[in-house]
Amino acid sequence: MKNVRSIFQQKLTPEIFQKLEIVIAVNRATEKKKAELKPLLDFPKVKLIFNEQNLGYPRGVNEAVKNSSGEILVIVNPDIVFHDENSLQKLVEKIQKNEQIGILAPRQINDGSEETAQTVRAFPKLLLQIARRTWLRKIAGIREKVEFDEMSHLDLSREQRVDWIQSSFWVLRRKLWEDLGGLDERFFLFMSDPDFCWRVWERGLEVVYFPEVVVRADGLRCSAGGFLTFFRSWVLRQHLRDALKYHRKYRGRRNPRANFKF
Repeated sequence: MKNVRSIFQQKLTPEIFQKLEIVIAVNRATEKKKAELKPLLDFPKVKLIFNEQNLGYPRGVNEAVKNSSGEILVIVNPDIVFHDENSLQKLVEKIQKNEQIGILAPRQINDGSEETAQTVRAFPKLLLQIARRTWLRKIAGIREKVEFDEMSHLDLSREQRVDWIQSSFWVLRRKLWEDLGGLDERFFLFMSDPDFCWRVWERGLEVVYFPEVVVRADGLRCSAGGFLTFFRSWVLRQHLRDALKYHRKYRGRRNPRANFKF
């Protein structure tokens, strides 16, 4: 509810507001969840899609996009809240003015702190994904590679091109989305966002981190946890399954950013 309310508190030009539509896809929609969300229909321009089963993250997002019509897509997780009333206008104007931008994403601040969320990453490497969750990340040589993979060296106050950024908040053009066929539904919960960003770079477009716009999120990561958590967490086991699919897909392929000279 806070997410939708914060969207309607945004100051938008009449042209952009006229085209605004909010499509919310809900996986595994219980009767309780439906009852909780139906008050959102009191807002104008809101459409709810209830899926009885958990279709997975990519299918849910793809379905929401198919039920929309705008030329500019804003993919937003439900925990995101706008605080600056000009945020959405700035993002739309930014991508409209630069045809080279494939995906534009703001800075995210974890709720209750001023900590910048780790939404920017290098393209995944399987061994580093495993090392991050184990004692291996403390070993000299591996530690530095994990830190680079997590992009801990970046100045997150600066606008910059990045390998990939989490799809908790993306701005992009519908044409690009449709050209790439949306999110790859072979993934279920994870890895569809680095996969999509990889394909954006292959298309000759850029993934841009834009910290001039700041949004807040709850800071909770469903993939959080160490190695031992893997044995009791379905989510972490799904993360590994999706990671293996990703690495099979891109095994032996060169980072598409390597073809760019900035």
